[in-house]
Amino acid sequence: MASLKSVRVIGFLKRMSSLSVAEKAQSKGIKMLLVAVLCLGLNWPGMKLGLEIVGPVWMVCLRFLLSLPVLALFVLITKKRLPVLNRKDRSVVFVVAFFQFILSMGLITVSLQYIPAGTASILIYTTPLWMLLIDTLWYRQRPPSKRLILTGISTIGCAMILFASGQPGAWLPLFGMLLASALWAVAIRRVSFHKWKGSVIEAVFWQFTIAGFAMLAIALMVEPTPNFGAYDISDWLLLAYIGPVATGLGFGLMVAAGPKLPPDKIVLISTLTPIVGYVSSVVLLKETLLPMVMAGAILMIAALIVNGLPQSTLKKILGKGHAK
Repeated sequence: MASLKSVRVIGFLKRMSSLSVAEKAQSKGIKMLLVAVLCLGLNWPGMKLGLEIVGPVWMVCLRFLLSLPVLALFVLITKKRLPVLNRKDRSVVFVVAFFQFILSMGLITVSLQYIPAGTASILIYTTPLWMLLIDTLWYRQRPPSKRLILTGISTIGCAMILFASGQPGAWLPLFGMLLASALWAVAIRRVSFHKWKGSVIEAVFWQFTIAGFAMLAIALMVEPTPNFGAYDISDWLLLAYIGPVATGLGFGLMVAAGPKLPPDKIVLISTLTPIVGYVSSVVLLKETLLPMVMAGAILMIAALIVNGLPQSTLKKILGKGHAK
């Protein structure tokens, strides 16, 4: 009898120990993702300020190239080696580099010259709308009614932001942001069908490498070379934030946090990025706080959260609401 009790006690302690390890890993993942969200959200006013000292193509080029040492360090810490591109991942790495980090990021940065950074940070999150169109028109899928309704709500929010921000001369860059979001959606959908053979952090390193050097070649052809010798300490600190901190550390932590967290927590925390982007742009850049933009942003972010949460989580939330 005593022996049976001992076995039960040991089993209970083992379960508690494994639970404790899982909880610690999840807690660490939450902290990592929150830091990533803060880095990427604050990068919106950072890029807006950065466009005062470099052209948009140079901005994208420097952002990616300056982030490479940080991403290489992530690979070195997690994989104990320098980044390697798996042969079976090459096609997807090139597709994502082209659509997401060359075309999309190029459009974002060009458009950001003419519209508020806060507005831009929200419009880039219209990807669910474009993914719905891709799935329906290209892959001939029939989306569930929940997804259609939520995408409709998100579209209404987007329209509110466009009408509130549609000042003379701003319509083209606003639609440039929407096109950038659509290109981002193309990259996301392509990745969703791919099973990585190498690590995701290594794939990101090579995507940034390809995009960075491609944008360098374009920048040398279409924009004047920045006079780096005339930069003061504040200019270099700004570039250091945009590249190594926001892009290198931000993306690195986001990728590292992924395996430690359930999808619902990733969705909830990630939606803080446009909120941080909008609020920080109002505070740091003194951008106008427009009520209609705020209302549209709330609709879009709420739809994004509900769409990303698993059905079981939504039932629990609704169940608690009914119980009260």
